[in-house]
Amino acid sequence: MPTSPTGLGTGTESQAEAALAGHPGVARAGVTREPGTGRLVAHVVPRDPVAEDGDDRARVDEWQLIYEWVYGELPEAGGLGENFVGWHSTYTGLPIELAQMREWRDATVERIRALRPRRVLEIGVGTGLLMARLAPACEDYVATDFSATVIETLTGQVAADPALAHVTLHHREATDFSGLPAGHFDTVVVNSVVQYFPGIGYLADVLRQAAALVVPGGAVFVGDVRNLRLLRAFRAAVLAGELAASPDTARELLENSVLEEKELLVDPDFFPALAASLPGIAAADVRLKRARHHNELSRHRYDAVLRKEPAETAEPAHTLAWDPAALEALLSDRRPPSARITGVPNGRVARELAALAKLDTGTAPAAVTAPDPEDLHEIGRRRGYQAAVTWSAEGPGLVDVVYTREPVTVPASAATPGLPFTAYANAPSRAAKTSTFVAELRAYLAARLPAEAVPHAFVTVEDLPEGTGHADR
Repeated sequence: MPTSPTGLGTGTESQAEAALAGHPGVARAGVTREPGTGRLVAHVVPRDPVAEDGDDRARVDEWQLIYEWVYGELPEAGGLGENFVGWHSTYTGLPIELAQMREWRDATVERIRALRPRRVLEIGVGTGLLMARLAPACEDYVATDFSATVIETLTGQVAADPALAHVTLHHREATDFSGLPAGHFDTVVVNSVVQYFPGIGYLADVLRQAAALVVPGGAVFVGDVRNLRLLRAFRAAVLAGELAASPDTARELLENSVLEEKELLVDPDFFPALAASLPGIAAADVRLKRARHHNELSRHRYDAVLRKEPAETAEPAHTLAWDPAALEALLSDRRPPSARITGVPNGRVARELAALAKLDTGTAPAAVTAPDPEDLHEIGRRRGYQAAVTWSAEGPGLVDVVYTREPVTVPASAATPGLPFTAYANAPSRAAKTSTFVAELRAYLAARLPAEAVPHAFVTVEDLPEGTGHADR
């Protein structure tokens, strides 16, 4: 007689296990009953959990279809430079407030303007939020997008504005650099599109080609990158209500949500690692986004700049662990030409990380005073310093801030050099397969079992303990 993971050998657990074992995509399966709620939870070892070569192409095609619909069917939220269609909060599902989106756009524009762009290539132009602000002051502006709908719309808008007569638009994928002139562009912009790339190899390919086009002294700006280090905290915040309702399986639900993440998230260390592999790149400068509003854009995303040689960089003359009083004395009295302050608690994400720590350990961590990153900029401004706030190697809830007298590139360094690029990102193609796989399993069981025997939750795992569950026959 088949046995359940609990060894009871009876009940709906065994029914569900036996049925799952009959699915051709299942190597092993175990079903348990959640204490307290009594709901069934299936743990499944897929027969082939690894993404296949063709999955990257499928992911690009899927996002392209989604955005053809977004740009073609949803009503415009404004004119050129003001159309924030599709920008919804993951926390609430509602559109992000207009004031917050404008702050996000304006901060991004200012960061790019600091690079002094004159001849720009923008990959993934979208509705033209950045182009509308940047292009009028440029000599040449080439913009691409994989959505034919968005390029068609922008073509009409550009033609109607004499200030954009030097703008050229192309319908093409991010990896397609065919026909673009080498040694012409001083700035390449890749903003808020990385999350839709199918994998880290695809991103690396785009940035290699972009860097090869840029003139000496130029830059590749990669904006709005989702931070892999904060993925668990973000998903826990998004799922807070569901996790609270299922305390006995909350951690499993969270981990499955992380595994099923369909967008690409990148560890900030990827950019210095990539820079070290590219000829002619002087440094990678990685920074938190500027913002006073706290939302998923300011908490969980960042910007990176790859600077082509020659580039003026700053290695801080002084390093100090975070201490507000000591920082005040350093900048006001000693006034070094530059300084790095390490291990500063990040007020934007402190609450979410505290909630995650409680979920993981069962105990709320001790409260700490965590400044808003914008306060770190203000501290420097009042004392005649520029601030560059970047992620800290000391922990996901910490940042480092580098103070300099003049705005310069602040080189980032990878905490663990020499890792393969795959170590710096999740695998969206695999996640997409997992989500589809779970939907298939649910439908498969629903056609073969009574409703009470179909598990409430499915968790894909790499293996199950010996002696538990059913194996495929």
